[in-house]
Amino acid sequence: MGSTKRTLAKEGLPRCWQSFDPSQPTPITSAIKEEVRKAGIPAGLRADFYFVASGAHKLAGDAPAGYYTALAASTADLSDDVIFAVEDDIRVARILHKDETRLFSTAKGAETLSRVIFAYLRRGGGSYWKGLASVAAQLLTVFGREREEATFWTLVALLEHRFFPHAGGHVPAGARVEVQVLGQILQQRQPALAALLAKLCPEPVELLAGTWFSTAFARTLPHQVVLRVWDCVVVEGPKVALRVALAIIKMCTSSIQSCTSMDVLCRVVEGRLSRCTDADALLAIAFKGLGSLSGSSIDAIRARVLAAAQQQHAAAGGAGARARPILLPPSAPMFVLGGSGGGGGGALTRSSGSSDGNGCGVASSGSSRASPWSSPKGHTLLGSAS
Repeated sequence: MGSTKRTLAKEGLPRCWQSFDPSQPTPITSAIKEEVRKAGIPAGLRADFYFVASGAHKLAGDAPAGYYTALAASTADLSDDVIFAVEDDIRVARILHKDETRLFSTAKGAETLSRVIFAYLRRGGGSYWKGLASVAAQLLTVFGREREEATFWTLVALLEHRFFPHAGGHVPAGARVEVQVLGQILQQRQPALAALLAKLCPEPVELLAGTWFSTAFARTLPHQVVLRVWDCVVVEGPKVALRVALAIIKMCTSSIQSCTSMDVLCRVVEGRLSRCTDADALLAIAFKGLGSLSGSSIDAIRARVLAAAQQQHAAAGGAGARARPILLPPSAPMFVLGGSGGGGGGALTRSSGSSDGNGCGVASSGSSRASPWSSPKGHTLLGSAS
């Protein structure tokens, strides 16, 4: 598409970027990997590199002509609940990004963001989750309003191919898997710290880190730090998100040791992360301060988590269980596009699973903090803490 034929200014950039061609598949060399960890993707190349390296370029090329335009043209098949939830979340995203860009200070910027989100929902047929607007808004600050379609395809590729490639396009379920993987890694590497967290509430890692994963850190870290994390995820894949989450926990160890309430701990960590402006320090811990954490070991843990979820899902039985994606919390209503996964006019309906008593999707006992997995219903979406 047209965005891949741009002339890029590369003067003064490290040698590894000199051969980057946005019209061609991008080999991830060891030099690029090291440079991205150290300094990130150059701002002038970031949009094009994301578009190519994330797989968005291929997705866009494989789609029928006019596919995005058709998806973004109407919200007639979306329920009022979804539309209200998106509008509420966009208002929050505009506030979060007001200091980085004037893009969302105008009605046109907000309309562009709305179209990207609604197209994403209509394409995937998945649930809307709190914070999706912040992820899309962050990408729009990279691409600009004039590259709306490229933003859409990169949103799809970033979430479904780079952050959660194992989730079959269902990001909330994929995020929940990664939270459970994080919990198991923490138990293996820091059993004493994991035990302290377990004393605070039944599912402490989900309450502490659920939003980190479900919003790809866009509602957790400052704008420029999020971009540096995304740079590494685009290059190296989902293991980066786990390393960053472990680095955050390591940075907040003293808070975990001193807090006696999960609600207080979540607020303290949230405040610390909102002031975490040193991306170099965070990534130094993530890549050099955690010891060995191979992709194969992470894959093995993830495979066990998925296998256990499959068994639990099969054992649950009943129509309600079959209607839910694997690992989607049973108390969370989901919004599903009828028909095939394309952009057709399938009706968006809500399928609400009944609780099976495992505490997913609701505040755990011992903590008044709402789970990040609760799904939208009207204007109550933003009422839960994040």
